Amino acid sequence: MQYAYHRKFFHGLYFFLLLVIGCLLWDSPLSLALAPLLVITAGTQSCFYLHFVDFARIHARTMEERLNKTLGKGTLIGSEIEDLYFYPVDAPKIGGFVPTAPLRFFSFFTLHWIALWLGLAAFALWRLLPMMGPCGCSYLALVALWGGLNLAYLSWFFSRREGLASIEKFLRK
Repeated sequence: MQYAYHRKFFHGLYFFLLLVIGCLLWDSPLSLALAPLLVITAGTQSCFYLHFVDFARIHARTMEERLNKTLGKGTLIGSEIEDLYFYPVDAPKIGGFVPTAPLRFFSFFTLHWIALWLGLAAFALWRLLPMMGPCGCSYLALVALWGGLNLAYLSWFFSRREGLASIEKFLRK
């Protein structure tokens, strides 16, 4: 299950990357205006898939705990290794960034993609805003508002962990 979600995550990243690069190469006002919105959507979509990866990890952890209890020993330790190698699945995070462990590779990987996406959006805006004249400020405000709302929601959602906690509670019945 986790492999399928990771695969969707990376296919989504590459798909959006190709779309944004295509918009930048097309270099029309419409395509340049679309690029920052695609960047925001790519970030939100990535968080969506990472949420499913966390679901798969919690499901696997619960199954391992049940099997280990039945076997009477700690034979299955995949979820413990994943917590050490990737990030603790129970840690508060925003997408793949874990504020309590910002130097872990997964946090760095997330920051790397954020920097890349922001750079592409900034380049599109740099090319677009001179073409837009006075309405450029309104468009910039719209993009900032939409990006800020997405970031605020994702921060709120991931900090609460409500969805994952309810699944974990259900699986422990």
